[in-house]
Amino acid sequence: MRTYMIIPTYWSGPKGTWQEGDAVYDHATPIDSEGTLLRTLKSIKILEDRHFTLIILAAATNPKYVKPLEEKICQLLKKVDLPVDTILFTDSNLNKLKSKLYANFEQEDILQLQGYSNIRNLCLFLPYILDAEVAILIDDDEVFEDPKFITKAKEFIGRRFYGNTIDGVAGYYLNEDNEYYDKVNIVPWMTYWDRFGGKREAFDLIIGSEPRLKKTPFAFGGAMIIHRNLMRIVPFDPNITRGEDTDYVINSRMFGFNFYLDNQLAIKHLPPPKDHPVWKRFREDIYRFLYDKSKFDTQNVSDKINLHEIKPEHFDPYPGQFMKADLGDKIFKTNIILALNYLADGEIEACRETIKNIYLARYDAIPHYNTYEKYLNFQKRWRKLLEHTKGFGENLKEIILEGRLIKHDKYQTLKQKKFQESGVKHDFDLSEVSLFKDFTKKELRKLFYISELINFEQGEYVLKAGDKNTSIYIVMEGHLEIVKNVENDQSEIIVSELRSGDHFNETSIFLERPHRVSVRVIDDSILMSIPKEKALKLMTEDNNVSSKILWQLSSKLSERLSDTTDKYSISQDMTSDVSDHMEK
Repeated sequence: MRTYMIIPTYWSGPKGTWQEGDAVYDHATPIDSEGTLLRTLKSIKILEDRHFTLIILAAATNPKYVKPLEEKICQLLKKVDLPVDTILFTDSNLNKLKSKLYANFEQEDILQLQGYSNIRNLCLFLPYILDAEVAILIDDDEVFEDPKFITKAKEFIGRRFYGNTIDGVAGYYLNEDNEYYDKVNIVPWMTYWDRFGGKREAFDLIIGSEPRLKKTPFAFGGAMIIHRNLMRIVPFDPNITRGEDTDYVINSRMFGFNFYLDNQLAIKHLPPPKDHPVWKRFREDIYRFLYDKSKFDTQNVSDKINLHEIKPEHFDPYPGQFMKADLGDKIFKTNIILALNYLADGEIEACRETIKNIYLARYDAIPHYNTYEKYLNFQKRWRKLLEHTKGFGENLKEIILEGRLIKHDKYQTLKQKKFQESGVKHDFDLSEVSLFKDFTKKELRKLFYISELINFEQGEYVLKAGDKNTSIYIVMEGHLEIVKNVENDQSEIIVSELRSGDHFNETSIFLERPHRVSVRVIDDSILMSIPKEKALKLMTEDNNVSSKILWQLSSKLSERLSDTTDKYSISQDMTSDVSDHMEK
């Protein structure tokens, strides 16, 4: 499963320097400090499954900080021996990419490295161009503490659950006390704005109870797992200023996609303290919820094919309770109480700004356009843009990969550095494999999506006699042998050898019984594995792929039977066993 982890990170000028026109983020890291990113990167080492590529998506509050930002992150990476391929993507890379992308394509530019939603869309766009099947979105103020986080993240994505596809998986945050609740003190001004109470109720219902997987009305932007099918259809809404993660769940539901929360998929969230005053944070909530509510209010699915009606009740208890008709009343009463609190404390300016919230909520925060239709128009442009990339995706990949700062051979584990030291190049073309020689590029791409790469060291067994292994294997690099133990004897017969381009175990698609031979690694090897279930599904969905595979299998098995009989002159029983079970 081709997987990319994307970590957006936000940087400002030295000592938090800010000037009019700079982008605003909750806790941008001053360029003269290390911030939280280094801590996040160091925690990656704890992960057991490292079959993914990391993309650090770095945003500067001002273009003049882009170059210093690139130098800064390079310095940070030198302090971490990251065990995965790592790509740095900044405005420098984006400008190159857009010059190629829009050269012969007249469409409004929708790729921006500024603003939370725009940056989240790049978290989808870059993996999509790089042929990802799965994108894992992580934030730069988090720490991995579960070694199996990646394993769990990929466990359900793309599968079916009670008849529904799992298109997105939401993990959840643990605070410094290992609780999933927000660390906040409930105070009087929250009487009518019980956002944290609503979240607590929702968290207990979705996170704190069984079963493990449940459809969720919310998600956390720093713990989102998104399947390629979803990223291709549903972009983040660039017009929402905050809460783009839960808004994405709403948008996904509009298009019939399913988001599930996995209550075993947790990550530690350690954000810096918030330094914005309460009235300002509340103002951001006002704009956010009034914007989302307007999507419910302005939707019209009567003339829309394949779109689903959304209702606030679908997202209860949170955020649904803030999408209903009484939202305006909640905002008014809450601001009055908060303003009185400020007045009692002698904070006149804060009181004034709080009263202003009431005015803004009525005359500015409610969008003066149809937010539902505007998002649908953006979604159409998103689809059109991704469709446009098909013609020259390789060129775009090259631009993205120019930012690769750490290169571990993508087929190697840390224990196999001698591959890298020997200078062996592992670029591999599936069309060179005889089994796939008649396949088109599109068909090969489909095979690539359903496969994964596995490393084996000298002396290891890919499968042993007696195993029930039902995956197809292709030798990408290395040297293996097929051996059969002689009955009533401790000796063994080397039936055949396997080298780069060879494949074996294909007949397990049709015959599922214990193997009578073993496959042993002679030299460190890299194998591509295609699970039986995914191969059969692909053959069912694509008749051309099915006919090509069946033809190649029948031809190859006939050839192997003849070769094995001539070479080893073994008995008819053993010949049958080799043809059916050696799965070279």
